Amino acid sequence: MSIAGPGQHPLDNPIWHALTGPQVEFALGGGPLRFFAPEVAPFTAFEERDEAALISALADPAAVPAQIVLFRPQLEPAPAGWTLAYQSGVVQMVCPDDSRLDDSGLAESASVVRLGPADLPEMLELVALAQPGPFGPRTPELGAYFGVREGGRLVALTGERLRLGGFTEVSAVCTHPDWRGRGLARRTVSRVARKAFSEQQTPFLHVIAGNVGAIRLYGSLGFVERARLQLSVWGPV
Repeated sequence: MSIAGPGQHPLDNPIWHALTGPQVEFALGGGPLRFFAPEVAPFTAFEERDEAALISALADPAAVPAQIVLFRPQLEPAPAGWTLAYQSGVVQMVCPDDSRLDDSGLAESASVVRLGPADLPEMLELVALAQPGPFGPRTPELGAYFGVREGGRLVALTGERLRLGGFTEVSAVCTHPDWRGRGLARRTVSRVARKAFSEQQTPFLHVIAGNVGAIRLYGSLGFVERARLQLSVWGPV
């Protein structure tokens, strides 16, 4: 399992510490790079930037993803042969305790159900509509997913994505547009966070810096900002 360098917290480089730690079974690549299969997640990571080693590792297009998606403490300029296709500030939030998670009445809590392989087509349909962020046909292999059904239809879901020593990421928070404003995200996020606490893990999540509404929602559930990271996406020239 990877050990963080001096002064480095694992959450400063979460993809690397997931792929060299609890989720090593999903790790592809070698040399300085580790990445998920595209149908699992689009993320790539390296431990420390070594320009020559990066250029060498990226030289064979067949051996690396078509896009390199990084979560790092700073913006990562693209190396030779690649271009910075997209960048964004990302707020990383952690939930230090469960005191503010949503504990709605038993009837409402019972409607948050665990999703399984049979639910995958509906999950893919919902994320395609609600656009919570990257989600592929194998993403649910990374952890447990929970949803809410109304009239038999899946209208909200949230699940687990990255896992690294002591931390579980809350991800794919989404609600069908017709059911927004009813507190469904509060309930599904709380369910995933409570599962993490029951496993002695600290829940954390990432949200694009400009998504003020989501940041406010997570704050109301007890999540606090831990750090600002940079999302850097490289594409071939």
